[in-house]
Amino acid sequence: MNDNTEAKEILSKLYTDINNNKEIDTDDYAKDLVLRSYNLLDKNYSLNYLFGRLKDDEKVVAAVKAVDGEDEYEEKINYLAKGNNFTVN
Repeated sequence: MNDNTEAKEILSKLYTDINNNKEIDTDDYAKDLVLRSYNLLDKNYSLNYLFGRLKDDEKVVAAVKAVDGEDEYEEKINYLAKGNNFTVN
């Protein structure tokens, strides 16, 4: 079973933050890519692939840098893009 709860939470919050500030993403490109990535989580795409796309896309990176809490988003996107898909408690 694949639990994508953390990834969905990150993408959901990022989508909301980008959507709340219309000046960040005027053409909705970054918002749409975040939404597509969220939807593909249920189709068993790898977190490495989905978050790697976000990490490598210049428009998404610019949008992430423009929202509050950008350090947290950037850190989590990089973490999930590298394939560290587990945590130790």
